[in-house]
Amino acid sequence: MECKTPTRKRRSRVAISNEFSTKKQRLSTIGTIDITPDHAHRGEYVNHNTEPRADRFITVRPDILFPIDTTPRTQRIANVLGLANDRFLKFTDTTNTYDGRMMNALRRSASQLFHTPKTVHVTSALAHLGKRRQFILALDGPGIPQDPWAYPLAWSSNNVIAVACGPDVYYQNLDTRQIAHLCSLQRPTMGRIRALEFARGDRSNLLCMGTTTGSVQIWDAETRQRVRQWPNTDWMGLTAISWKGHEFMAGRNDGKLLLYDSRTEDAVHKLSGHKGDVYGLQWSTDERFLASSDRKGIVHVWDARNMRSENTKWFAKMKHRSPVKALSWCPWKPDLLATAGTYPDGEIKIWRVSSPSSAPSPTPLHTIALDSCIFSLHWSPHSKELLSTHGLSWESSKAMLPSIIKPIPSPLTNSVTVHSYPACKRLVSVPAHTGTVGQSCLSPDGTMVFTICYREEAMKMWKVWGRPEVKEQGQSVTQRFSLR
Repeated sequence: MECKTPTRKRRSRVAISNEFSTKKQRLSTIGTIDITPDHAHRGEYVNHNTEPRADRFITVRPDILFPIDTTPRTQRIANVLGLANDRFLKFTDTTNTYDGRMMNALRRSASQLFHTPKTVHVTSALAHLGKRRQFILALDGPGIPQDPWAYPLAWSSNNVIAVACGPDVYYQNLDTRQIAHLCSLQRPTMGRIRALEFARGDRSNLLCMGTTTGSVQIWDAETRQRVRQWPNTDWMGLTAISWKGHEFMAGRNDGKLLLYDSRTEDAVHKLSGHKGDVYGLQWSTDERFLASSDRKGIVHVWDARNMRSENTKWFAKMKHRSPVKALSWCPWKPDLLATAGTYPDGEIKIWRVSSPSSAPSPTPLHTIALDSCIFSLHWSPHSKELLSTHGLSWESSKAMLPSIIKPIPSPLTNSVTVHSYPACKRLVSVPAHTGTVGQSCLSPDGTMVFTICYREEAMKMWKVWGRPEVKEQGQSVTQRFSLR
C-alpha cells in the first residue's frame, strides 16, 4: 500500500481580490467626493454686514448644525450628504433675525431690560397743557386798559369772571355762559379802572374796583348793586387790591397801603414802606402774611396781627433788579413765596417766610433765571408746579444791559410756562398771545388759567393742571356683614 503525504490546500488570491472588489463596488455607489484642498470659504455662510447677536457674557447657539469656521472639506462632505442646511430645535424656515430699534438695543446692553419709561402724573401740566397746547375758550375784551401793570380781570370762586372794558365792567358766568353788564364809571373825574378783585369765601359775590384817581367801589355781582363807595380825597391812584375776609388791602401810586373794611365808610389803617408805585399785593393762603411789591423791585412781607397797630412795619424785605408785579403764595406750603421781576431782572425767586422773627433780608431758596419779563405767577394746588406768564425776552450778557429793552425771539416770549418744584426745571411753555401777557387768574378748582393781553384785547382760558383722582373708600368689615 502506498502512502502519500497530504498537501496543503492553497488559498486563492482571487477570493481576496473579489472580496475587496465587492466592498469597493459598494462604495462606488456613493457620489464622487472632491477632497482636494480649497482655501476659499463659501460665501453663503459669511455675512460681514449682519450685527452680532451674541451677548458678551451669554453665548448664543448657532442656527446651523455646522458652524461657520468649519473647513472647506467638511462643508463639501456636508453638502453631499445633505446636512449643510439642517437646523436643530427649530422647525420653521424663518430666519432668526429680529429687526427693530428695541431689539438692537437689547442686544447691545442688558441694562435696557431694566429701563422703564417715565410716567406723567394725572395732575401735572405735562398731561394737560403739554398735550393740548391750545386754549379752550377765547373772549373779546374791547377797551382793556393799555397798561401791563393793571389788573382788569378777576375770577371769583363762583366761577364768574369780570373784566374792565373802558369805563364799563362786564361779567360772565362760565357755567351758564351768560354775559351781563355790571357797572360803569359815572363821571370822567373818576379816572380809568385800574384794578378788579373778587372777595373770598362766602362773600365771593362782592367785587372791588379801584380807579386811577383813587376812587374805590364795591359791587354785588348777583344783584348788580353798589354796596359801598370811598371817595378819592387825595386823588392818588389805586394800583392793586387783595381781599382778606371782610377787609381788603389797596396799594397806591405813592407807595402807601390802605386797609379797608367793607362794613365801614372810612379806611381803617394806612401803612408806609414803599417808595414807588405799588404793583403787587397778595395775602398768604392762611392769611397770616401780606406780600407787597413796588416799581423799584422791593418786596415787603407784613404780619397780619400788627396791621392795625401804630408804626406798623414790615418784617421781611426782598430785592429784585427790576419792577415786581408777580407775587404768589404756595397753597400746600404757606411759608413759600414766589416773586418775579421784569426787565432787566427776568428772574423767579422763591423765598421761605416762616415768622417775623426770621431774617429781615432772607436769601432765596431757589432762583430761576429766564431773561424774560414775568407779570404773574400761580402755584398749582394739586401738584408741585409753578406757572408764569411772560412778555418780551432778551439776551443776557456779562455787560450791562441797556436801559431800553432790545427784544429777541424766545420760547418764553408772550408765553404761559410751567416749572417743576423743587427741581425748578421748565416742563412746558406754550405761546399764549401775540403781545405781553399782562395778567392771569387761577380758576376756583385750581386747574385752569385765564390770561389777558391788552394788545389783542382778548382773553384766553387754558387747561393747565388736572385734579387728583378721588379713590372710593371700601366698606369696613362691620359694615359689610352688618344686619340691615
